[in-house]
Amino acid sequence: MNNMNLVSVVIPTYSRPDNLRRAIDSVLNQTYPNIEIIIVDDNGIGTKYQKMTEEAIKDYIVNQKVVYIKHKINKNGAAARNTGLKHCHGTFVNFLDDDDVFDRNKIKYQVELLEAQLDYDASFCNTQIKYKHHVESTDCKESGNLVEQVLSGKISFNTSTVLFRKEVLDDLNGFDETFLRHQDWELYVRFFRKSRMVLAEQPLLVKYVTTTGVITKNPLKQVDYLEHFLRVYHDDFEKMDMKNSIYHFLYLSLANSLIYYKYYKEGFKYYKIASSYKDMKMSDFLKSFFVFLKSFCHLCI
Repeated sequence: MNNMNLVSVVIPTYSRPDNLRRAIDSVLNQTYPNIEIIIVDDNGIGTKYQKMTEEAIKDYIVNQKVVYIKHKINKNGAAARNTGLKHCHGTFVNFLDDDDVFDRNKIKYQVELLEAQLDYDASFCNTQIKYKHHVESTDCKESGNLVEQVLSGKISFNTSTVLFRKEVLDDLNGFDETFLRHQDWELYVRFFRKSRMVLAEQPLLVKYVTTTGVITKNPLKQVDYLEHFLRVYHDDFEKMDMKNSIYHFLYLSLANSLIYYKYYKEGFKYYKIASSYKDMKMSDFLKSFFVFLKSFCHLCI
């Protein structure tokens, strides 16, 4: 083990203690042995969920299998990830959302990729996505500078899939804590300015879509979140060859989400904005139509 690079896995958690043990166990069960686990509790000390979280993982804490860090108050996901990053000792870092699960070979395969291909600063993988009623899988095929493909919806991966070289994250100063949403996208924009990612084609992550997110409490805040993202990285977007496709995808995604939460007027407004950047495909119409139906039927995606 002494010759194996240490991998730090940071698990930020907020209001989902029931999922946390599953995520931790998936890290402890890795075939790659040299791993440290850092849990960052963003609930706020003394809150109901903070107490539930600490109780849920007390065995891991007592047995020193994890480092457990508590924020005094709730900050946000970006701040929790940055807190974890500051406590990492590894050569590589992987952030793991508390409702995601690693395949037991994830770290092994991706460390091997990065050790063999030194011109890449991170590795990502495909994902199996488990909804309440069905399962989907991503099918990424490309490596390299993928920022335009990600922002235009051509490919999809979340932060839990990515194994980073820690020195690169340090150079980026981690996540931008002004972002309450799109935290992964904003990091990717800065990462891909200088760096590239190599793909591990296997589906090495399982993502469970079973819980509601912060946007459910106030869906209209999504407008502010997207406009903040577009404003901060306007100059980057304007230089991209696929900028119209990017604006189309981002506004269409916003429109569909607003419609799903029954904000029809606002949703159709952004649907028109998306159409102004790129003509709608039949697949766009069908997706929006099914989102509209779900908003009436209260179907779980």
